[in-house]
Amino acid sequence: MFSPHLDNPELLVTIPVYNERGRISATVSSLRTSLPTVGIPFRLSISEDGSTDGTPAEILNLQRDYPELLTSSDPEKRGRGYALRRLWNSVQAEIYAFTDADLPAGPEALAEVIGAVRNGADVATASRYKTGAQLSRPPLRSLVSRAYNWLIRTSFRDGIFDHQCGVKAFSRSALEILLPQSREDSWFWDTEILVLAKQAGLRVEEIPVRWSEQKYGKTSIRRLLSDIVLHGAGFVRLAGRVSKEEYPAFPNRQAVSE
Repeated sequence: MFSPHLDNPELLVTIPVYNERGRISATVSSLRTSLPTVGIPFRLSISEDGSTDGTPAEILNLQRDYPELLTSSDPEKRGRGYALRRLWNSVQAEIYAFTDADLPAGPEALAEVIGAVRNGADVATASRYKTGAQLSRPPLRSLVSRAYNWLIRTSFRDGIFDHQCGVKAFSRSALEILLPQSREDSWFWDTEILVLAKQAGLRVEEIPVRWSEQKYGKTSIRRLLSDIVLHGAGFVRLAGRVSKEEYPAFPNRQAVSE
């Protein structure tokens, strides 16, 4: 269900959430305080994805406090990619951005990627692994993530060091190209959308940030294996699509080299 406030903001910032009852209120409060410093009219939104911990009820409470808050919700867990496509296809903005609900890079990272798009980038993504980033993360999770990003970077030759980072921004024109081509519903969507952007010759800017892991004090082997399977399957699907050139005629634009 969508809230009725579907006007066309210049900037739409979305928090994709799944089982975030304990932190969503603080995150909304933090972003409502920090986003005005970006300097453009914005709309804050939540795309909820089949939560089972009472998150939808907490979102209803937030809507009573902040009637301007735009929300969407799904009774089934479908994934971040699906949640973002669902909401973004229903709202016309000039810049679209999202951030993880735990704000592991702080509101300032969100402001940086938005600023990069305002300054001409088609897509901007925060990065935990590009030179200049500062990272606090469980060692095993960091090792597996770096290996995964190396695999994607060398396989698709996209020059990106961190595909999975949950802070990104897009121009409207970029999403008009990318969203119709996006197929992934899960967290692999982050990787897919950046690879597609590079395939399209769009200008992608990667911004090193200070990242402090909030959700996982230690790495669960079960979760780690689940992530490996999820992203491994996504890699195979995406590689198949790229090899078959399953894309329309993209605009002839000069790709930005890293």
